[in-house]
Amino acid sequence: MTQSSITLVEVNCPLCGSTDSRPLFSVKDWAFGCSGAEFTLRRCVACGCGYLSPRPSEADMARFYPPEFYWSWERAGETPAWEEIIRRRAQQLEAKAAWLADLPPGRLLDVGAQKGEFLWYMQQRGWQVEGIEIDPGVPNPAGMPIHYGDFLAMDFDVGSFDVITLWAVLEHVYRPAAFIEKAATLLKPGGRLVVLVTNLHSVQARLFCQDDYPRHLTIFTKSALRRLCALHGLRIKSHATDQKIFGGALNGGLVYASKRLGGYSRDEAFAEWKQIRDPYLFWVQWRGRDSWLIRQMSRLDRLLTRPAEALLDRLGFGFILTISSEKERT
Repeated sequence: MTQSSITLVEVNCPLCGSTDSRPLFSVKDWAFGCSGAEFTLRRCVACGCGYLSPRPSEADMARFYPPEFYWSWERAGETPAWEEIIRRRAQQLEAKAAWLADLPPGRLLDVGAQKGEFLWYMQQRGWQVEGIEIDPGVPNPAGMPIHYGDFLAMDFDVGSFDVITLWAVLEHVYRPAAFIEKAATLLKPGGRLVVLVTNLHSVQARLFCQDDYPRHLTIFTKSALRRLCALHGLRIKSHATDQKIFGGALNGGLVYASKRLGGYSRDEAFAEWKQIRDPYLFWVQWRGRDSWLIRQMSRLDRLLTRPAEALLDRLGFGFILTISSEKERT
């Protein structure tokens, strides 16, 4: 896909609708290279969230999700057995389920179900599960009850779910405020909404452009999420920034700085760091050739950033932000 083949559109803040914003930095599709277009991350002055503007038009967004996006845990061309898929995600699934550990089994809706891993895991624990996935081309190896299409266009009974989860979904959608509004409508009084997003108040987001642009359209803060939930009768009960479900490590900053000091442009360094097809390109190579010095920098990078990551997570400045909210009882 070339820049000329996609339509870029300017938008207002997708959470509060404000037109008052400030540019933070420019980004590209470094992960998959679906386009050479440049996008701008702006920060809303009114609610504090970050959002892309210009961004791909809604009609063009599907073109930024190549097949490997849905198999990012697997090697290229690999289609493992269901048991192997679950084994690889065991720690992640356990961490997701921990957010619901205090609840008895009930009816659960997982928005952004992908291949149905979380649905299967919770079904084994007695939950009645349903999922939603926008792309009908995503495999469903276990035959889980997944509805394909746009969540906002689907018809469910009001107040019919005990739990709704959105794991790394809200940052991808064009109308995140409408997603929260609909989720609140579908929850029973006292029902729970769990949302995982990336955190604009993190070193990874602000300095390392760690978000998956342009698939990440809106970058949240705890206060912006709290405000959005409150508008729809949802009270945040708990929140955390950690890397138990999805990684958002500081690891890479030292290697990035070394490459920049050595003559890499910002775009060249990020293109190596964010791409997923060659796991060695950024961490052990210098301009495509193995480098002893870069290997040593990578080892030192991991050693130095681990304690910093733990501290930032405890302080609420980690890259991955998860919130649990409850619908008000009437």
